[in-house]
Amino acid sequence: MRIRRPDEKSIEAISSIVAGQGQLFLKQKLEMGELILNFETKNKYEILTSSGQYHGAVIEESGGFWGFLNRTVFRSHRPFKITVYNKSNVPILRLERKFFWMFSDLFISDSHGTRIGSIHRRFGLLRKKYDLMDFNQMVFAQINAPIWRIWTFKIFDVRGKEIGSISKKWTGVFKEVFTDSDSFGVDLSYSEWDTLKKVIVFCAAISVDFDFFEDNSNRH
Repeated sequence: MRIRRPDEKSIEAISSIVAGQGQLFLKQKLEMGELILNFETKNKYEILTSSGQYHGAVIEESGGFWGFLNRTVFRSHRPFKITVYNKSNVPILRLERKFFWMFSDLFISDSHGTRIGSIHRRFGLLRKKYDLMDFNQMVFAQINAPIWRIWTFKIFDVRGKEIGSISKKWTGVFKEVFTDSDSFGVDLSYSEWDTLKKVIVFCAAISVDFDFFEDNSNRH
């Protein structure tokens, strides 16, 4: 894995997900096996804009039979590879996580394999905590929320200022998307975030879903 800033062409492709978007919504799409037979299938999400327009997709690689076993046995702790597509169904991001016991590490790269950032769950006795790191492996933001606030994951800069949030209980004009609990609203309005940081923040919602809600994915 190359640790360097992606080139401008790659950044332009990546920006198609977050450019001009103050909020994005991530809505999981359940397959028939999950709804009827309680099978663990690969995760799929639609990316939606605040007006409800289709903006892309997030799709976990199936991994064949071994992937099915990983999803069934290891569930939220499983290793996975995910591809993010823009609204033209062009792959622009790759997400990868290895199996873990306690704390997850999600790595984000462009379609050519250049690392653009990562998301690391940290120890918190009564809090949900993550470090969000840029391509230089420097922490630029943190998620820090009380464990009893189930639906909200607030984002802070390194000075402790609240600058955004990831929420399963969105109170904006597009709250109707939350008719099932595997939907997230991601606030991307902080003006000091560049394209790559906004993408990392968006991907943090995927990490949060796998870490805190994956084991309940069949409750529908």
